[in-house]
Amino acid sequence: MENGRKRLRIEVFFERYFGNFLKILLTNTLFAIPSAVVFVAFYFLNQLIFGEMNVAFTFLVIVLLYPFYSGVVKVVRDIARGDEDVKVCSTYFAAVKENLLRFSIHGVIVCAAALISYFAITFYVSILSVSWIMYAMLFFSIIIVLLVAYASFYLPLLTVTYDMKLRYIYKNSLLMSFGEFKNNLFATFAIAVVMAIFVTATAFIQSVTVLVIVFSVLWALFLPATVTFAYVFFIYDGMVNIIKNKDSIGADLDAKIAEKGAKVIKKPQMSLEEEDFSDIDVSKLKDSDDFIYHNGRMIKQSTLLRIIKEKESQMDKLE
Repeated sequence: MENGRKRLRIEVFFERYFGNFLKILLTNTLFAIPSAVVFVAFYFLNQLIFGEMNVAFTFLVIVLLYPFYSGVVKVVRDIARGDEDVKVCSTYFAAVKENLLRFSIHGVIVCAAALISYFAITFYVSILSVSWIMYAMLFFSIIIVLLVAYASFYLPLLTVTYDMKLRYIYKNSLLMSFGEFKNNLFATFAIAVVMAIFVTATAFIQSVTVLVIVFSVLWALFLPATVTFAYVFFIYDGMVNIIKNKDSIGADLDAKIAEKGAKVIKKPQMSLEEEDFSDIDVSKLKDSDDFIYHNGRMIKQSTLLRIIKEKESQMDKLE
C-alpha cells in the first residue's frame, strides 16, 4: 500500500533539491562570480559618490546582475521539473547568451519596480501618525508590492521557457501574479522558510566583519539558487498548464493537428498556401517540448517542426 501512495508535493521538493544539491551549488557559484564583481564595484562607488551605502543607488545592481540570473533560472527550472542529467555549465552559459538582451530589459523594469515599491512603503510608514488613512494606503501598497513580486516570479521563468514577444511575457506575468494566487502563496512560504533558515544562521553573530563574511559565503554557495528553486518548483506546473490551455491549444492540440493534417490531404495546395511560417526562424527550431509563439498561439517546437516537415514532404510530392 505504501508504494502506491501518492507522494506529497513537499516530498518531491526535497527529493529534487537534495538529489541535485551539487548542481544547485555549482549554479549558485557561477552566479556568485559576476555578483562579487558587481557588489565590490558598487561598494566603492557608494563610498566615492555618497561616502556611505545608499540604498536606492544599490538597487542598480539588479540591472547588471539580471542577465546572469537567466542562467540560474534555466538550470534550476530543469532541476525543479525533474529533468535528468542536467548539464549545469552549458545550460547556464547558453541561457545567459540567449537571453542577454531580454533580461537586460527585465532588469531595468524589475529595478524600477523595486525602487518604487521601496519608496512607497518607506513613505507611508514615515507618515502613519498623520491619519488612519495612511494605514489603508500602506496596506494597499503592500498588496501591490506583493503582486509585483509575484509577477517577478514568472517574468524570468516565462522568458527562459517560452519563445514569445516581450509584451506577452509582461502581460502573462501580471495575470499569473493573481491568477495563480495559491501557487504563489506556496512559493512565498517556501522562500520565507529558506530566508528564515539563513537569518537564523546569522542571528547570533555580533561582529560586523564575521557577519559580512558569513553572508558572503551563504550568498556565494546557496542563497540565489535555493530561493529560485523554492519559487520555481511551486509555480512551474501551474504556469505551463495555463500556457498550454491558452488560446485553445491545450488538451485538444493533437486533435487540431490531426484536423489540419486531414485538410492537407483533402486540399494540399490550399493548405500549403495558407500556412505561414514567416514569424519564426525555421532553422532554429529544436526537436524539444519547449514552446514557441507562432501565429497567435503557443505550440511545442517539436510539434511545429513535424508539421513543417510534413508540409515540405507534401510539397515535394506535388512538384
